[in-house]
Amino acid sequence: MRLPLVWLQHLLVAAPAIATLYEVDIPSVGKYVACILLALLYSRLLLPARKLAMLLIPLGMIAFSLLYHEYGGLLYFLQYSLLVSAVLCLNKPVELGVALLLSAVVLNSGADRLPVGTVWTMNIVWLIIALFVAAVFLQKRQAERLENAVEALAGSQEQLEQERARAMEYARKVEDYAQVQERSRIATELHDDLGHRLIRVKMMTEAALQLMERNPAQATGLIEQVRGQLEESMNNMRYTVRKLQPVDSAGARRYALHRLIEDAARDLRIEVDFAVTGNPFPLYPSLEFVLYRNAQEAITNAVRHGGATAVEVGLDFAEDRIAMNISNNGKPPGQLAPGMGIKGMQDRLAVVGGQLRIAMEPRFVLSTIVPYSRTRPAQEKGIMS
Repeated sequence: MRLPLVWLQHLLVAAPAIATLYEVDIPSVGKYVACILLALLYSRLLLPARKLAMLLIPLGMIAFSLLYHEYGGLLYFLQYSLLVSAVLCLNKPVELGVALLLSAVVLNSGADRLPVGTVWTMNIVWLIIALFVAAVFLQKRQAERLENAVEALAGSQEQLEQERARAMEYARKVEDYAQVQERSRIATELHDDLGHRLIRVKMMTEAALQLMERNPAQATGLIEQVRGQLEESMNNMRYTVRKLQPVDSAGARRYALHRLIEDAARDLRIEVDFAVTGNPFPLYPSLEFVLYRNAQEAITNAVRHGGATAVEVGLDFAEDRIAMNISNNGKPPGQLAPGMGIKGMQDRLAVVGGQLRIAMEPRFVLSTIVPYSRTRPAQEKGIMS
């Protein structure tokens, strides 16, 4: 739109000047041509000097008015070229309104010395040009607003992409950190459980060898105990290795709670109840990992330290947080001394801004509470899938 307006601006100077040259008897054609060339140059220089447009446009209106009153003809069209210059150079509606009003005043200055028909023609043409200029100005403002909106959207999209990249990186770090903590826990568990069992088996085997000749019956009893210890150690080793293996199914989620509960009920031979309250919605993988590992740790500790035979897992979805409450029918600890398991659960929650709550009465309950803001539709497949 800008280039056609520039051509119209020059045309409103050149065409009336040529028509006036044929219509009016001009005594000094050279001077007249020089004035017209200066008018064209003046119109051309308004665009680079648009910061001074509010000063240069009124000066040009006065100069073009003097030129018209000196030569007559159709040179009043030069005023209209300045209206086109105004819509090209001015950005504020108030400035354009002042330019239109000033052009009308200058155009009608000395109208009492002009024929009535000429005055009517000048004002009618001015009204048409003014309406055209106002429409172009409104279109220009709308285009600028749309351009600013597009730039703002592009900036927002770029910012969202950066935030998404940061969130993905953060989730990766959280998962890596949690995996490191889990490996440390498993290493401690293997050392404390399997290592101690092997040492005890070794000592019992040596004792059985010494009693073999003197007391065969007692030696046989020790060997049977060794066999039981080895069988229990093998079961624990199988359970640990199974948890370290990846899921074979490509479509299965890595940290689905229902799979954990099924495995715990089968491998630990306990009863596990699972209930979901609230309105479930999808979670980030890092939060799924935290809930999964904390549930795994709580169920394992309930069986190992409390002798539990039944565990209840409750998952409550609220608008601003997710709470996972795990209780059991085992014997509650007399004095709670946070070990590697509790510390690992707290460390995982600290990374995502959550907290671990422990209740002793009437049953031993471990509560994992994670703050979360629901932003995506619930029909997507979430932690329950």
